[in-house]
Amino acid sequence: MVTLPFIKNSLISIDIGFRNIKIVEVKVGKNNEIFIKNFGIASTPKGSIKNGAIKDVKSVTNEIKKVMNEINVKAKNAKIVMSGTNIISRIFLIDHIPGQDLSVAVRNTISQNMPIDMDAHQIDYKVLQELKENGSSKLKVFVTAVLKSIIQSYIDILIELGLKPISVDIPANSTAKFFNRDIMVNENETWFKKKKYSRLSRNTFAVIDFGSETTIVNILRDRVLEFNKVILRGSSNIDEAIAEKLFKKLDEAERIKKINGMEILETNVSEEQEIIYQCIKGVIDDIAKQIYQCFEFYEKRCYGDKVGKIYIIGGGSLLKGLRDYLEDVFTVPVYPVSLLSIEGIEINQGLDSERLNYLINSVGITL
Repeated sequence: MVTLPFIKNSLISIDIGFRNIKIVEVKVGKNNEIFIKNFGIASTPKGSIKNGAIKDVKSVTNEIKKVMNEINVKAKNAKIVMSGTNIISRIFLIDHIPGQDLSVAVRNTISQNMPIDMDAHQIDYKVLQELKENGSSKLKVFVTAVLKSIIQSYIDILIELGLKPISVDIPANSTAKFFNRDIMVNENETWFKKKKYSRLSRNTFAVIDFGSETTIVNILRDRVLEFNKVILRGSSNIDEAIAEKLFKKLDEAERIKKINGMEILETNVSEEQEIIYQCIKGVIDDIAKQIYQCFEFYEKRCYGDKVGKIYIIGGGSLLKGLRDYLEDVFTVPVYPVSLLSIEGIEINQGLDSERLNYLINSVGITL
């Protein structure tokens, strides 16, 4: 959102989530090719983030410094992605009047429709399309607003680390940059899928980021971001549900979740297996319901098309059985995507490729 000019070369990108901090050192080529030199993942200090803002800069920077030393980071130019809970996004239809100052029209619309302090927020917008409504020309505008104090808390992290701040960005922008590229997935895996989904729009798709504390819904049409919503439910809620029902510690509940997943149970299962399944399904059902509401809102209130396919990213997307479940619920094809599924990404030999699914946001902001 706040971008400074820079020469593309080596960069460090940092993605601070509620559970993990992802640090990636990359080289960016002149055609936006990305070479991942190294990366590291650290635990986010408890209580260091509140409502998206960094409340304990020192503890966060200490964790990042440890990882930077471990992976021997050399880059000084840095980008950082903020957590998504306090990012406001809206779509508005604004009267298209020739000669009008669009930025003034956008600010007037926001002041009338969004209960925020205009001076305290960084406001960005982009025009998505021009359309007609009741004979009048309208502009469809996508607006994001973030408190300036939150942006500053992330800049403070980079300064404390002795890095040169290049930009502070939001997860939605990172995702949109990646999904403007070719995604290498097998879209015709079976005749059944090809037949079943042949009438769906392929130009409008959702990218759903399953995180530990949140699930972020992004909808793109013709590869342009047109909708973004943060759902305040994530994979950690599954851990909590299992821990409560089985009287387990959270780390043990997380292990149980990963082993069992939400694959359909066979007959004659134990009572414990049934409890685990219902805990997982209950949380996923709730998240899916809110995703469905996002899709409906996009279609009816944002003049959008029906979502024709879904890409899933993030650590939570690795849950066993999640893909099949989402396909059954939404009746659209669902494709898990990792960094290696995205055009123009190369990794240093010897890196742990299994952990790359956690890095899409942290790598995406390097573009």
